[in-house]
Amino acid sequence: MLFLATTILAAALYSASANAEQKEVTVWSWFVQSTMEKSIAAFEKAHPDIKVKYTYYNYSPEYITALKAAAASGSLPDVIGLQPGSLTQQYRENLEAVNDRAAKQWGDKWADKVFPVNRKQMLMGNPKGDENYYIIPQESQVLCIWYNRKIFEKLNLSPPKTYADLKAAAKALTDGGYIPMFQGAADGWQNENVFLMLANQFSPGIVDKAQAGEKPWTAPELVAAMKAWKGLFDDGIFQQGALGAHAYPTGAQLFAQGKVGMMALGSWWMQESKFPPPLSEYVQNMEGFDFFYLPPVKDGNSASPPVGGIDIGYGLTKNGSKNPGAWTFLAELTNGVGLQEALNDLNDLPAFDGNAPKGDITDHVKEMSARFMADLPKAENQRFASPAVAEALDNALAGVAAGSTEPEAALAVVQAATEKALAAK
Repeated sequence: MLFLATTILAAALYSASANAEQKEVTVWSWFVQSTMEKSIAAFEKAHPDIKVKYTYYNYSPEYITALKAAAASGSLPDVIGLQPGSLTQQYRENLEAVNDRAAKQWGDKWADKVFPVNRKQMLMGNPKGDENYYIIPQESQVLCIWYNRKIFEKLNLSPPKTYADLKAAAKALTDGGYIPMFQGAADGWQNENVFLMLANQFSPGIVDKAQAGEKPWTAPELVAAMKAWKGLFDDGIFQQGALGAHAYPTGAQLFAQGKVGMMALGSWWMQESKFPPPLSEYVQNMEGFDFFYLPPVKDGNSASPPVGGIDIGYGLTKNGSKNPGAWTFLAELTNGVGLQEALNDLNDLPAFDGNAPKGDITDHVKEMSARFMADLPKAENQRFASPAVAEALDNALAGVAAGSTEPEAALAVVQAATEKALAAK
């Protein structure tokens, strides 16, 4: 009896000691909570000495606001979700360069396994001569226009191939009681995405040239793209009240419920089919959805080319650099057991070549995913290097859409912001 009591006591002391030694890693992101929980569970199973505490935010404005406040007070968590370019650069002084850690983790040639557009974006906005990586990509994305194929079939519609087709589809959807194309125009990111689709129709790669100072923002092609952006509001492509609407959660919920005909999103929309039930008839196995690229708004133009790159990546904060478990988690989340769980949930496309989803995936989803993966290597860059330039473009898009600013004047402000940003590098 004494031996049993001693054994129980020893086990209890060992358990208490193990818990006391368990390291905690804090993570903030807008990454889908249900998927992140699966990634964390897989990580903690592989690393039982590390406990991960995750805080989820809606991206805009909650996450952006929380990051600003925490950075100002020096209280950022160990690991933060990031988009490349402007968002990473906004917090670069709060981040640890991860080149050496990544080389030790995956070998000196590790970056060669990252898709080219992603690799380019990982350095976007760095000061001249700074070849450090402050973000490790977890997933890639390709932007597109998703449509509800069941609603289209009901209304005898086909995916639009011309702008006239797009206007006709929007009118038919509106007349049928549906929102035509939901635009969360209160969100800068969704406005940027649509503008990039338009700009690349007039001149592929022109936005990259403009933000690098190689082409003025007031170039005729970009003015034409800005006028086309206004046309999407004036021609009834976007819903009434779009300027005050948010893509998430409002637009996504309406789209999933079958109340919206089209929406400018990206390859990440496939994840909806892996959310916890109950799922709508449209979301179940993605049966209700397919995608196309924005048709040419001007006769003679081509449809929008694939645009994309890094969907989400993660940075190791200066606070996290003092916590050995933080890098361990970041590495597994972006190219290890945590990533695999995200891919299995169809959260998006991999950022590192050689990874792919596993498990129960329908032929329809496999076919769409294969189309995205074929387009990813030729995708135009989606991101902005300078936070000031991205903010100026967001303001320009909002002003033009509202009719308070003319396209030429709005783009002249973006040009001024670009010149200032380039001079400061």
